[in-house]
Amino acid sequence: MGWLTFRRQTAGFPEPRRPIRSAIVGRPGTLGTVLEVAEINFPVAAASRDSALSIPAVLSCRDLIVGAAVQMGRFAYRGTERLDPGPLLTQPDPDTIWPATLGGTVDDLLFYGRAYWYVLAHDGAASEQNPEGFPIRARWIPFDNVTPKLSGTTGAYSVLEGYTIAGEPDLVPPRYVIRFDSSLPGILAVGARTIASALAIEAAARRFADVELPSGVLESTGADLGPDEAKDLVDEFSAARQINGLAYLQGVTYQRTDVNADDLQLVEARALAATECARLFKVPVAMISASPSGNASALLYQNLASQLAVFVSTAVAPHLRTIESTLSLPSVTPRGQRVAFDVQAYLRSDPVAASDYARELYAADLITRDEARAFLGIPTTIDAPELTPGRV
Repeated sequence: MGWLTFRRQTAGFPEPRRPIRSAIVGRPGTLGTVLEVAEINFPVAAASRDSALSIPAVLSCRDLIVGAAVQMGRFAYRGTERLDPGPLLTQPDPDTIWPATLGGTVDDLLFYGRAYWYVLAHDGAASEQNPEGFPIRARWIPFDNVTPKLSGTTGAYSVLEGYTIAGEPDLVPPRYVIRFDSSLPGILAVGARTIASALAIEAAARRFADVELPSGVLESTGADLGPDEAKDLVDEFSAARQINGLAYLQGVTYQRTDVNADDLQLVEARALAATECARLFKVPVAMISASPSGNASALLYQNLASQLAVFVSTAVAPHLRTIESTLSLPSVTPRGQRVAFDVQAYLRSDPVAASDYARELYAADLITRDEARAFLGIPTTIDAPELTPGRV
Protein backbone atom coordinates (compact mmCIF):
# COMPACT_ATOMS: atom_id res chain seq x y z
CA MET A 1 0.00 0.00 0.00
CA GLY A 2 1.71 3.14 -1.16
CA TRP A 3 1.85 6.57 0.40
CA LEU A 4 0.15 9.59 -1.14
CA THR A 5 1.92 12.93 -0.71
CA PHE A 6 0.71 16.20 -2.21
CA ARG A 7 3.54 18.32 -3.53
CA ARG A 8 3.26 22.03 -4.17
CA GLN A 9 4.98 21.97 -7.54
CA THR A 10 2.88 19.12 -8.99
CA ALA A 11 -0.56 19.41 -7.45
CA GLY A 12 -0.59 23.11 -6.68
CA PHE A 13 -1.51 22.59 -3.03
CA PRO A 14 0.51 22.82 0.18
CA GLU A 15 2.18 19.63 1.28
CA PRO A 16 0.43 18.06 4.28
CA ARG A 17 2.28 17.88 7.53
CA ARG A 18 2.13 14.10 7.64
CA PRO A 19 1.93 11.39 4.94
CA ILE A 20 -1.51 10.01 4.08
CA ARG A 21 -2.14 6.49 2.89
CA SER A 22 -3.46 6.33 -0.65
CA ALA A 23 -6.11 3.70 0.06
CA ILE A 24 -8.05 2.13 2.86
CA VAL A 25 -8.94 -1.53 2.59
CA GLY A 26 -12.41 -2.56 3.71
CA ARG A 27 -16.03 -1.55 3.42
CA PRO A 28 -17.90 -0.33 5.44
CA GLY A 29 -21.52 14.78 12.81
CA THR A 30 -19.98 17.41 13.67
CA LEU A 31 -16.31 17.98 13.06
CA GLY A 32 -14.40 16.37 15.88
CA THR A 33 -12.57 18.83 18.17
CA VAL A 34 -10.67 18.58 21.39
CA LEU A 35 -13.77 19.91 23.14
CA GLU A 36 -16.24 17.61 24.80
CA VAL A 37 -18.49 15.80 22.34
CA ALA A 38 -21.45 13.56 23.02
CA GLU A 39 -21.06 9.94 21.97
CA ILE A 40 -24.50 8.41 21.32
CA ASN A 41 -24.43 4.63 21.36
CA PHE A 42 -27.35 3.02 19.52
CA PRO A 43 -28.23 -0.68 20.04
CA VAL A 44 -26.04 -3.10 18.15
CA ALA A 45 -27.69 -4.14 14.91
CA ALA A 46 -28.49 -7.77 14.27
CA ALA A 47 -27.73 -7.43 10.57
CA SER A 48 -24.70 -6.09 8.78
CA ARG A 49 -24.73 -3.62 5.91
CA ASP A 50 -23.77 -6.30 3.39
CA SER A 51 -26.55 -8.64 4.52
CA ALA A 52 -29.06 -5.80 4.48
CA LEU A 53 -28.09 -4.92 0.90
CA SER A 54 -28.85 -8.51 -0.12
CA ILE A 55 -32.54 -7.59 0.32
CA PRO A 56 -33.76 -6.14 -3.01
CA ALA A 57 -35.96 -3.52 -1.33
CA VAL A 58 -33.09 -2.25 0.83
CA LEU A 59 -30.76 -2.10 -2.16
CA SER A 60 -33.38 -0.19 -4.18
CA CYS A 61 -33.91 2.35 -1.39
CA ARG A 62 -30.19 2.83 -0.91
CA ASP A 63 -29.57 3.28 -4.64
CA LEU A 64 -32.45 5.75 -4.98
CA ILE A 65 -31.22 7.96 -2.13
CA VAL A 66 -27.53 7.86 -3.03
CA GLY A 67 -28.32 8.19 -6.73
CA ALA A 68 -30.42 11.29 -6.12
CA ALA A 69 -27.78 12.89 -3.89
CA VAL A 70 -24.93 12.50 -6.38
CA GLN A 71 -27.05 14.10 -9.13
CA MET A 72 -27.55 17.31 -7.20
CA GLY A 73 -25.28 20.29 -7.64
CA ARG A 74 -23.49 21.93 -4.74
CA PHE A 75 -22.12 25.41 -4.32
CA ALA A 76 -20.57 27.77 -1.80
CA TYR A 77 -21.96 31.21 -1.11
CA ARG A 78 -21.64 34.19 1.21
CA GLY A 79 -24.89 36.07 1.59
CA THR A 80 -26.18 36.55 -1.96
CA GLU A 81 -22.77 36.07 -3.59
CA ARG A 82 -21.99 32.78 -5.31
CA LEU A 83 -18.39 31.69 -4.61
CA ASP A 84 -15.91 29.39 -6.27
CA PRO A 85 -16.71 25.94 -4.79
CA GLY A 86 -13.04 24.98 -4.63
CA PRO A 87 -11.60 21.47 -4.59
CA LEU A 88 -13.41 20.44 -1.39
CA LEU A 89 -16.76 20.64 -3.22
CA THR A 90 -15.60 19.49 -6.65
CA GLN A 91 -13.00 16.76 -6.09
CA PRO A 92 -11.97 16.47 -2.44
CA ASP A 93 -10.21 13.16 -3.06
CA PRO A 94 -7.66 13.47 -5.89
CA ASP A 95 -7.80 9.71 -6.47
CA THR A 96 -11.51 9.51 -7.26
CA ILE A 97 -14.50 11.59 -8.35
CA TRP A 98 -17.02 13.57 -6.32
CA PRO A 99 -19.92 11.08 -6.76
CA ALA A 100 -17.80 8.33 -5.19
CA THR A 101 -16.93 10.51 -2.18
CA LEU A 102 -20.48 11.77 -1.70
CA GLY A 103 -22.00 8.34 -2.35
CA GLY A 104 -19.91 6.72 0.36
CA THR A 105 -20.73 9.54 2.78
CA VAL A 106 -24.49 9.30 2.25
CA ASP A 107 -24.29 5.49 2.42
CA ASP A 108 -22.64 5.62 5.85
CA LEU A 109 -25.13 8.22 7.07
CA LEU A 110 -27.96 5.93 5.96
CA PHE A 111 -26.74 2.75 7.61
CA TYR A 112 -24.71 4.03 10.57
CA GLY A 113 -25.81 7.63 11.16
CA ARG A 114 -22.22 8.84 10.92
CA ALA A 115 -19.57 9.32 8.24
CA TYR A 116 -15.93 10.42 8.14
CA TRP A 117 -13.62 12.33 5.81
CA TYR A 118 -9.86 12.16 6.32
CA VAL A 119 -8.28 15.56 5.65
CA LEU A 120 -5.39 15.23 3.22
CA ALA A 121 -4.28 18.85 2.84
CA HIS A 122 -5.00 22.37 4.10
CA ASP A 123 -4.79 25.65 2.21
CA GLY A 124 -2.19 27.14 4.54
CA ALA A 125 -4.34 30.18 5.41
CA ALA A 126 -3.54 29.97 9.11
CA SER A 127 -5.87 31.41 11.71
CA GLU A 128 -6.28 31.12 15.46
CA GLN A 129 -8.91 28.42 15.06
CA ASN A 130 -7.19 26.66 12.15
CA PRO A 131 -3.39 26.82 12.52
CA GLU A 132 -2.90 24.95 9.24
CA GLY A 133 -5.71 26.63 7.33
CA PHE A 134 -8.93 25.19 5.95
CA PRO A 135 -9.25 21.67 4.46
CA ILE A 136 -9.00 21.59 0.67
CA ARG A 137 -8.47 17.86 0.14
CA ALA A 138 -10.22 15.04 2.01
CA ARG A 139 -10.96 11.37 1.53
CA TRP A 140 -14.08 9.50 2.56
CA ILE A 141 -13.16 6.67 4.93
CA PRO A 142 -15.62 3.77 5.43
CA PHE A 143 -17.32 3.88 8.80
CA ASP A 144 -15.94 0.50 9.86
CA ASN A 145 -12.37 1.75 9.42
CA VAL A 146 -12.66 4.65 11.87
CA THR A 147 -12.81 4.42 15.68
CA PRO A 148 -13.03 7.55 17.87
CA LYS A 149 -10.68 7.44 20.86
CA LEU A 150 -12.23 9.08 23.91
CA SER A 151 -10.78 9.84 27.30
CA GLY A 152 -12.14 7.74 30.14
CA THR A 153 -15.17 9.25 31.81
CA THR A 154 -18.27 8.04 33.57
CA GLY A 155 -20.45 10.90 32.40
CA ALA A 156 -22.45 11.39 29.23
CA TYR A 157 -19.68 13.49 27.69
CA SER A 158 -16.15 12.49 26.77
CA VAL A 159 -13.08 14.34 25.56
CA LEU A 160 -12.21 13.36 21.98
CA GLU A 161 -8.50 12.61 21.78
CA GLY A 162 -8.36 11.47 18.16
CA TYR A 163 -9.29 8.71 15.74
CA THR A 164 -7.89 5.31 14.98
CA ILE A 165 -8.03 4.82 11.20
CA ALA A 166 -7.24 1.54 9.46
CA GLY A 167 -3.85 1.74 7.78
CA GLU A 168 -2.60 4.58 9.98
CA PRO A 169 -0.10 3.52 12.65
CA ASP A 170 -0.60 6.62 14.81
CA LEU A 171 -3.62 8.23 16.39
CA VAL A 172 -5.05 10.79 13.96
CA PRO A 173 -5.68 14.22 15.54
CA PRO A 174 -9.29 15.52 15.37
CA ARG A 175 -8.28 18.38 13.05
CA TYR A 176 -7.48 15.80 10.34
CA VAL A 177 -10.97 14.27 10.44
CA ILE A 178 -14.28 15.79 9.33
CA ARG A 179 -17.05 13.93 11.11
CA PHE A 180 -20.63 14.00 9.83
CA ASP A 181 -23.20 13.27 12.55
CA SER A 182 -26.69 12.66 11.23
CA SER A 183 -29.75 13.80 13.12
CA LEU A 184 -31.30 10.42 12.26
CA PRO A 185 -30.13 7.10 13.73
CA GLY A 186 -28.61 4.59 11.36
CA ILE A 187 -30.89 2.06 9.68
CA LEU A 188 -28.88 -0.82 11.12
CA ALA A 189 -29.55 0.47 14.63
CA VAL A 190 -33.28 1.11 14.53
CA GLY A 191 -34.30 -1.24 11.73
CA ALA A 192 -32.49 -4.38 12.85
CA ARG A 193 -35.68 -6.37 13.46
CA THR A 194 -37.25 -5.34 10.15
CA ILE A 195 -34.08 -6.26 8.26
CA ALA A 196 -33.77 -9.56 10.12
CA SER A 197 -37.38 -10.43 9.24
CA ALA A 198 -36.81 -9.55 5.59
CA LEU A 199 -33.68 -11.71 5.54
CA ALA A 200 -35.62 -14.62 7.02
CA ILE A 201 -38.32 -14.25 4.36
CA GLU A 202 -35.71 -14.10 1.58
CA ALA A 203 -34.04 -17.21 3.01
CA ALA A 204 -37.38 -19.04 3.05
CA ALA A 205 -38.00 -18.07 -0.56
CA ARG A 206 -34.56 -19.37 -1.58
CA ARG A 207 -35.13 -22.64 0.24
CA PHE A 208 -38.44 -23.10 -1.52
CA ALA A 209 -36.85 -22.28 -4.89
CA ASP A 210 -34.05 -24.81 -4.30
CA VAL A 211 -36.41 -27.73 -3.66
CA GLU A 212 -35.94 -30.21 -6.54
CA LEU A 213 -38.97 -32.33 -5.59
CA PRO A 214 -42.30 -31.34 -4.09
CA SER A 215 -42.37 -32.20 -0.41
CA GLY A 216 -43.69 -35.68 0.25
CA VAL A 217 -43.78 -38.68 2.59
CA LEU A 218 -42.31 -42.18 2.11
CA GLU A 219 -44.45 -44.80 3.87
CA SER A 220 -43.19 -48.33 4.47
CA THR A 221 -45.58 -51.12 3.45
CA GLY A 222 -43.38 -53.90 4.74
CA ALA A 223 -41.25 -54.39 7.81
CA ASP A 224 -40.58 -51.45 10.04
CA LEU A 225 -37.25 -49.72 9.40
CA GLY A 226 -34.87 -48.41 11.99
CA PRO A 227 -33.89 -44.70 12.12
CA ASP A 228 -30.64 -45.25 10.19
CA GLU A 229 -32.30 -47.45 7.55
CA ALA A 230 -35.12 -44.94 7.08
CA LYS A 231 -32.62 -42.11 6.69
CA ASP A 232 -30.62 -44.03 4.09
CA LEU A 233 -33.79 -44.84 2.16
CA VAL A 234 -34.89 -41.19 2.09
CA ASP A 235 -31.41 -40.01 1.03
CA GLU A 236 -31.19 -42.56 -1.78
CA PHE A 237 -34.69 -41.73 -3.00
CA SER A 238 -34.00 -37.98 -3.01
CA ALA A 239 -30.67 -38.42 -4.81
CA ALA A 240 -32.20 -40.71 -7.45
CA ARG A 241 -35.10 -38.37 -8.15
CA GLN A 242 -32.74 -35.46 -8.83
CA ILE A 243 -31.19 -37.26 -11.80
CA ASN A 244 -33.95 -39.67 -12.90
CA GLY A 245 -37.42 -38.92 -14.13
CA LEU A 246 -38.73 -42.38 -13.10
CA ALA A 247 -38.43 -44.29 -9.87
CA TYR A 248 -39.10 -47.89 -8.75
CA LEU A 249 -40.37 -48.31 -5.20
CA GLN A 250 -40.45 -51.67 -3.40
CA GLY A 251 -41.81 -51.95 0.12
CA VAL A 252 -42.58 -48.23 0.32
CA THR A 253 -45.09 -45.82 -1.16
CA TYR A 254 -44.57 -42.14 -1.92
CA GLN A 255 -47.26 -39.59 -1.18
CA ARG A 256 -46.80 -36.07 -2.49
CA THR A 257 -47.81 -33.12 -0.30
CA ASP A 258 -48.81 -30.02 -2.22
CA VAL A 259 -46.77 -27.18 -0.74
CA ASN A 260 -46.46 -24.00 -2.75
CA ALA A 261 -45.57 -20.37 -2.27
CA ASP A 262 -49.20 -19.46 -1.68
CA ASP A 263 -49.41 -21.92 1.22
CA LEU A 264 -46.36 -20.33 2.82
CA GLN A 265 -47.65 -16.81 1.99
CA LEU A 266 -44.20 -15.96 0.65
CA VAL A 267 -45.56 -13.57 -1.97
CA GLU A 268 -47.49 -11.52 0.58
CA ALA A 269 -44.66 -11.70 3.12
CA ARG A 270 -42.07 -10.46 0.63
CA ALA A 271 -44.34 -7.63 -0.48
CA LEU A 272 -44.92 -6.57 3.13
CA ALA A 273 -41.18 -6.76 3.85
CA ALA A 274 -40.49 -4.49 0.87
CA THR A 275 -43.06 -2.01 2.19
CA GLU A 276 -41.49 -2.02 5.65
CA CYS A 277 -38.01 -1.47 4.20
CA ALA A 278 -39.30 1.49 2.20
CA ARG A 279 -40.74 2.96 5.38
CA LEU A 280 -37.38 2.53 7.13
CA PHE A 281 -35.67 4.62 4.47
CA LYS A 282 -38.65 7.02 4.18
CA VAL A 283 -38.88 6.26 0.46
CA PRO A 284 -42.37 6.40 -1.13
CA VAL A 285 -43.38 2.77 -1.46
CA ALA A 286 -44.44 3.18 -5.08
CA MET A 287 -40.87 4.06 -6.07
CA ILE A 288 -39.76 0.50 -5.28
CA SER A 289 -42.96 -1.11 -6.59
CA ALA A 290 -44.36 -1.66 -3.12
CA SER A 291 -47.46 -0.33 -1.40
CA PRO A 292 -49.04 -0.19 2.07
CA SER A 293 -51.26 -3.12 1.09
CA GLY A 294 -48.25 -5.24 0.14
CA ASN A 295 -48.99 -5.30 -3.58
CA ALA A 296 -47.28 -3.38 -6.37
CA SER A 297 -48.69 0.04 -7.13
CA ALA A 298 -48.25 2.18 -10.21
CA LEU A 299 -46.03 5.24 -10.32
CA LEU A 300 -47.90 7.25 -12.92
CA TYR A 301 -46.52 10.22 -14.81
CA GLN A 302 -49.22 12.41 -13.31
CA ASN A 303 -47.91 11.90 -9.79
CA LEU A 304 -44.20 11.69 -10.65
CA ALA A 305 -43.43 15.28 -9.67
CA SER A 306 -45.18 15.01 -6.31
CA GLN A 307 -43.52 11.67 -5.62
CA LEU A 308 -40.09 13.11 -6.36
CA ALA A 309 -40.77 16.10 -4.11
CA VAL A 310 -41.85 13.85 -1.23
CA PHE A 311 -38.89 11.55 -1.83
CA VAL A 312 -36.35 14.39 -1.75
CA SER A 313 -37.85 16.11 1.30
CA THR A 314 -38.21 12.98 3.43
CA ALA A 315 -35.52 10.53 2.30
CA VAL A 316 -32.70 12.64 0.85
CA ALA A 317 -32.83 16.13 2.35
CA PRO A 318 -31.99 15.15 5.98
CA HIS A 319 -28.68 13.63 4.89
CA LEU A 320 -27.88 16.52 2.56
CA ARG A 321 -28.56 18.91 5.42
CA THR A 322 -26.09 17.02 7.60
CA ILE A 323 -23.39 17.38 4.96
CA GLU A 324 -24.23 21.06 4.35
CA SER A 325 -24.07 21.90 8.05
CA THR A 326 -20.81 20.05 8.59
CA LEU A 327 -19.03 21.54 5.58
CA SER A 328 -20.27 25.02 6.63
CA LEU A 329 -18.61 24.86 10.04
CA PRO A 330 -16.01 27.58 10.72
CA SER A 331 -13.39 24.88 11.16
CA VAL A 332 -14.02 23.63 7.60
CA THR A 333 -15.11 26.72 5.66
CA PRO A 334 -14.08 30.38 6.17
CA ARG A 335 -16.41 32.24 8.48
CA GLY A 336 -19.45 33.62 6.72
CA GLN A 337 -19.38 31.09 3.90
CA ARG A 338 -22.01 28.41 3.53
CA VAL A 339 -22.34 25.21 1.51
CA ALA A 340 -25.63 24.13 -0.07
CA PHE A 341 -26.98 21.49 -2.44
CA ASP A 342 -29.14 22.39 -5.41
CA VAL A 343 -32.16 20.08 -5.38
CA GLN A 344 -33.83 21.90 -8.27
CA ALA A 345 -31.39 20.35 -10.73
CA TYR A 346 -32.66 16.92 -9.69
CA LEU A 347 -36.33 17.88 -9.72
CA ARG A 348 -35.81 19.34 -13.19
CA SER A 349 -35.68 15.76 -14.50
CA ASP A 350 -39.46 16.08 -14.96
CA PRO A 351 -39.61 18.55 -17.90
CA VAL A 352 -43.33 19.35 -17.54
CA ALA A 353 -43.06 20.13 -13.84
CA ALA A 354 -39.88 22.13 -14.42
CA SER A 355 -41.44 24.23 -17.18
CA ASP A 356 -44.55 24.90 -15.07
CA TYR A 357 -42.31 25.94 -12.18
CA ALA A 358 -40.25 28.29 -14.39
CA ARG A 359 -43.39 29.85 -15.88
CA GLU A 360 -44.86 30.49 -12.45
CA LEU A 361 -41.67 32.16 -11.27
CA TYR A 362 -41.55 34.29 -14.42
CA ALA A 363 -45.23 35.22 -14.14
CA ALA A 364 -44.65 36.32 -10.54
CA ASP A 365 -41.75 38.52 -11.77
CA LEU A 366 -39.29 36.63 -9.57
CA ILE A 367 -36.93 35.70 -12.41
CA THR A 368 -36.13 37.06 -15.84
CA ARG A 369 -36.78 35.32 -19.14
CA ASP A 370 -33.08 34.48 -19.47
CA GLU A 371 -33.04 32.96 -15.98
CA ALA A 372 -36.11 30.87 -16.83
CA ARG A 373 -34.45 29.61 -20.03
CA ALA A 374 -31.27 28.81 -18.13
CA PHE A 375 -33.25 26.89 -15.52
CA LEU A 376 -34.68 24.72 -18.28
CA GLY A 377 -31.29 24.30 -19.91
CA ILE A 378 -32.27 26.35 -22.99
CA PRO A 379 -29.54 28.65 -24.36
CA THR A 380 -30.31 32.32 -24.06
CA THR A 381 -30.85 34.34 -27.23
CA ILE A 382 -29.06 37.45 -26.01
CA ASP A 383 -25.89 38.19 -24.12
CA ALA A 384 -26.53 37.48 -20.46
CA PRO A 385 -24.56 36.48 -17.39
CA GLU A 386 -23.54 32.85 -17.44
CA LEU A 387 -26.16 30.73 -15.71
CA THR A 388 -25.92 27.10 -14.76
CA PRO A 389 -28.89 25.01 -15.99
CA GLY A 390 -31.13 23.99 -13.15
CA ARG A 391 -30.15 26.86 -10.86
CA VAL A 392 -31.95 30.17 -10.48
